[in-house]
Amino acid sequence: MTTGQGSAGGGRFRVPRDRRRPDSRQLWFAAALLGLPPVLHLASADLVTFTLVWFAAASLIRSRASAFDRLMISGAVLIGWTCALGLLAGYWPWGLHPVALAEATALPLAALRLVRPPEAPTGPQPLRARLRRVVPVRDRPVLLGAAAAAVFLFYPLLRRDAVGRLGTVLEAEDLGRHAALYDTILRLGGLASLQRDAAFDTVTLGLGTYPQGSHLTLAVVTSFLHGGTERGAPLAQASLFVTLFTLVTAALAAAVLWAVRRAAGPALRGWRGLALAVPATAYLIVAELPRLHGRGFLSELFALGLLAILVGLAIRPLDRTREQVAVLAALTVGVSFGHYLLLPAAAATVLAWAVVNRRGWLRHWATVLPVALLGGALALFPPYVNHQSAGSADVLTLPGGIGPVSRHLLLPLVVAAFAALLTRGARANRPRRVALLSLTAVSLLCFGVMEYQLATVGVTSYFYEKMLHQLLVVGLICFAAALLPMLGRRALAGQHPGTTGGTGAARLRSGAAVAAVAGCLTFTVVSNAQPDGGRTGWAGSAGRDLLRGEAARPGVAERVAVIEASGAGDGRVAVSLAGSRAWGETVEDWGSAEDNLWLGVLNRDQGRSWRAWEWALHRRSAQDVLDFAATSPEPLRFFVDDSSQLLADLRVLTAGGKHPELAVSVLRKDGDGDLVVEPARLG
Repeated sequence: MTTGQGSAGGGRFRVPRDRRRPDSRQLWFAAALLGLPPVLHLASADLVTFTLVWFAAASLIRSRASAFDRLMISGAVLIGWTCALGLLAGYWPWGLHPVALAEATALPLAALRLVRPPEAPTGPQPLRARLRRVVPVRDRPVLLGAAAAAVFLFYPLLRRDAVGRLGTVLEAEDLGRHAALYDTILRLGGLASLQRDAAFDTVTLGLGTYPQGSHLTLAVVTSFLHGGTERGAPLAQASLFVTLFTLVTAALAAAVLWAVRRAAGPALRGWRGLALAVPATAYLIVAELPRLHGRGFLSELFALGLLAILVGLAIRPLDRTREQVAVLAALTVGVSFGHYLLLPAAAATVLAWAVVNRRGWLRHWATVLPVALLGGALALFPPYVNHQSAGSADVLTLPGGIGPVSRHLLLPLVVAAFAALLTRGARANRPRRVALLSLTAVSLLCFGVMEYQLATVGVTSYFYEKMLHQLLVVGLICFAAALLPMLGRRALAGQHPGTTGGTGAARLRSGAAVAAVAGCLTFTVVSNAQPDGGRTGWAGSAGRDLLRGEAARPGVAERVAVIEASGAGDGRVAVSLAGSRAWGETVEDWGSAEDNLWLGVLNRDQGRSWRAWEWALHRRSAQDVLDFAATSPEPLRFFVDDSSQLLADLRVLTAGGKHPELAVSVLRKDGDGDLVVEPARLG
């Protein structure tokens, strides 16, 4: 891990001329990278191609880094590359076919491998030494924390089938729209923002220009999983999307933990990283991530993960300046394509790195300038295409469904980070100066949005909470950068490996300090994991609700799946009036307020059905049904409960053969207790 005290470019040895030409290993690398994707596709092993390209990108990083570092950094860079490639994929004839994507990525990777000087061969090493080199001790706390977060988040899905997995996200209104956009990108083979007319039928009005980096990335992963561009059955595709969405949430946890460890620096060696990994993992999976996950904020989760990696690399940069600049540019592009609300925070962090480390990158201005211009141009594409629907500051005052961030945990975290970063010793350290500037910039952005909302509408709302999510991620990372100065380097970091004498006593003191810090911070987090107000501790936490499936609606998911299966080839927009509505009834089956939104996802007609979803949120009478059917530009089929008063009223109004064009189906339980759909007998 680098300390951030130096910059790449100085003091490197010259490569002899006879070693500047590609050697056999480089040629074999390029040949395998370019030749294997078609072969693996014929063998239905495109997922192996995905792994091959990722590992090849990781192997090109020449800065000092562990295997885990390389995978995290290269994965983030490939996301930025994928977003840029999405601008081209909609125009070439192959769309998101895995072979086309793999070859388009392999070409620059192979070129980079061929043009750079070959590395000097290393002698044979014992297996144990090689394993320690691949997974050093300092990475293990992060890997354990990331694994714990993944198990925590995936547990509710592993014990459910496809219908049950759909039921866990039915209340996530935003996720229903994200799912439709993801499916549309799969169908179009590229960004929907570049093919708006073709996307009109399957995407809610106004969503065609929404930032689509997360949806594009998940569509690319799906194409490698499926081995082609064909979409699966609607329910299976939705189940896969829910799984990928959970994977994005788990990846955010891994990215934050990685950035936390990197920001802490090399002084926090080995297992001492548990002092940060344990409480940070608890904070993420018990207090905050379940709320973001439960609301279905796919784009924000995606962009927050990239922002975390960007902040970690800005605080502790790579050894080589050219690599650092290219990585920061790719991350900025990925953040913007994911959710450009985070673009100001990302730009401020990059600017902080550039100011603090200006002597290093100014020596390489000829490389930095074109990379910065290209990255900046690509990063401005999402706000440019979306400026008509979200080009006014008034958007910042729009309301929305969102859970408030726990101030009683966030504010002490930020205050403690500032208190440590403002000390004289911290201000004399370049990485901590970058952390201070980044935290200050994000705090000012939050303050600005808060003041604007208070001045215009009198209260804070949706987008202020979104800004606090950024402060949460950046605050955690900057707190890690400040932890050693705050708690004492000797007590927490332990003895330097090169020193001798008193090793046992030093390890004991360091271990006790690490255990005390980890225990106190974790206890503080878990005991205050509830939102502001309500039940205290674990009992009131969002993490407990996630594990228990408090928001799951399996009955509603079954109804949605049955309705979708019954209407295949019908050509009508399905409108569910079964169960209860969001406004008009107060019963346990509240989740059916969103059944029409997810019917639009499964029926792949959300662009046509979104008006019906809005109309059906309220309790409707039989006359309302007739009026809506008569004025709708789309043919409709209504689904009602067999024993409902609404069905009885419809039979009265259609008696004597009135309104023969009205299409109504009923839902009832058969003898085995399964839900079935059959045409209603009217008039």
